[in-house]
Amino acid sequence: MAGQDLRKRFMRRFVGMEKYSRSEAVGIVAVYVATIAVSVFAGHYLLSLPLTWITATLMFSVAVFIGTRLRGLNNIVHECTHSTFCEDRGDNVTLGRFCSSLLIGCFKEYKHDHLSHHAHLGDYHQDREMGPIEKFALHEPISARTILRHFITPLMGRHLKMYSGINLSGSDGAPYLALKIVLLVAICAFTLVHPLTSLAFILLPLFYIFPTINFWTDCLDHAGIVGEDDELEATRNVLASTPVKLLFFPRNDCFHLVHHLFPQVPARHLETAHHELLKDSTYQNSGAAMKPIYRSLTQPIAKVT
Repeated sequence: MAGQDLRKRFMRRFVGMEKYSRSEAVGIVAVYVATIAVSVFAGHYLLSLPLTWITATLMFSVAVFIGTRLRGLNNIVHECTHSTFCEDRGDNVTLGRFCSSLLIGCFKEYKHDHLSHHAHLGDYHQDREMGPIEKFALHEPISARTILRHFITPLMGRHLKMYSGINLSGSDGAPYLALKIVLLVAICAFTLVHPLTSLAFILLPLFYIFPTINFWTDCLDHAGIVGEDDELEATRNVLASTPVKLLFFPRNDCFHLVHHLFPQVPARHLETAHHELLKDSTYQNSGAAMKPIYRSLTQPIAKVT
């Protein structure tokens, strides 16, 4: 298969790519957490101002921005799953558990599900990430009808059962379960004191906006090509401008095809790997490698033979 051949040719070139040191990794996580906290208080301030179309637009923007930063934390969990975030494998586990706890999730369960996604991409019976969302029919060919359905699904909240929720599993260990409980208690206490702020800038981003971004990202990554045998055809890159990439695709997750082909490549180097792969005609001629964001769900992927 084209994807396997490509992997064999480039595997050695991508070995040993630099990961973050412990201090760098902790600093990145801290920046995400601080950004979310500052954004919540910025939203709280906006609520104190007279309601106008300007303040309403700013409040909506802040809520969406918080959702994107939660997505960034989730992407760090993903990197820790592959042990590509930190130099030390143990640090990947620790930070993966910590970030999962901030999202009221479970690192151990996420890792188990995600690795099955790589091993059985698009197999609804064995892919534990795609299986629960089979009813959304991401395998159906792209058409105006399916695009509209994928757009409307989150607006109706049909995705929330699969993409949102509270996981109080103790699989990551007692300290992380305690962290989740403390966080939930703090959210409840904050809600009693500042209900509108909590609703608009904590509960809505955590339990609706962040899951919605995840669902739409899954659509961009896989819709219309679920079940393809070759990894070069079963997922896609989504090329976007730098501002869009920084906002909606934190941690380079727009290079999803590169990640599936080379999961050992740290996220910070995915774009570099993409440009290196473009030197290969098989990759370059794949529609999956070069989809601009506005065409990702509007044109089928040309198969590589």
